[in-house]
Amino acid sequence: MIHYQCDRPRSRAAASHRTREAAITTRMSGRGPARGPVGRDGLARPTSAAQVAEYIRQLIFDTTLRTGDRVPQDEIAADLRVSRVPVREAVIALDREGWVTSEPHRGAFVNGLDENSTRDHYDMLGLLYGYTARRAAERGIAEDRTELAARYAALRTATDPGEFFDRNTEYLRHLLAMARSQRVTAMARLFTTNLVPGNFFAEVPGVMAIQRRGLRAVTTAVGKGDGEAAQRELAAMLHDQGERVVRLLSKRGLLAG
Repeated sequence: MIHYQCDRPRSRAAASHRTREAAITTRMSGRGPARGPVGRDGLARPTSAAQVAEYIRQLIFDTTLRTGDRVPQDEIAADLRVSRVPVREAVIALDREGWVTSEPHRGAFVNGLDENSTRDHYDMLGLLYGYTARRAAERGIAEDRTELAARYAALRTATDPGEFFDRNTEYLRHLLAMARSQRVTAMARLFTTNLVPGNFFAEVPGVMAIQRRGLRAVTTAVGKGDGEAAQRELAAMLHDQGERVVRLLSKRGLLAG
């Protein structure tokens, strides 16, 4: 767990830090939502680098750091009370995601994301989790299906984004278990970074309703042993959510081109 304490602002990033301290501390400690529609960091505890990357994404998403700004790595390390190692690792990860561009001997600079990459991100998540749903339908037994239906019932009645996030994590954790594949679980842990920091269901308008409808269809398909339908419905759900993310990023001025 990373504790966020700051005696006085030293940069634009640090200046905004004080006002978000409580929310970010909750998010980074693992007590609050951190990732998005596929669960909290691939259903595993995040590393320090992953936590720092989440913090930097939040600075960009809040426009505290804007397109073209240099990422103040030393100041972020000091503000978050971590060494520069997880900060450098976070920047490398953000460079791969497209949030920043690293330039030798100059540092890392904030990019805007582009529409194609954003849509591709959610469509690729749909491929992975659609495959998971297919295998769950094909390999799950009666007791698995009953439990999945119970977890969906708990998710369906949740109205608070934080509670919905937790119920969604429980549902997807069980879906992964039903797939009965260490390879599928490992891939889910590797590829679950959500482009929107914080609680995906709180930050992106309309996605909670999309998730509720989509998982209802997935639950029905898995219950019938219809792997093809389960795969199709989950992929369609994530595609629709990707469109909502594009709309939100565009509204915030975070899409390049």
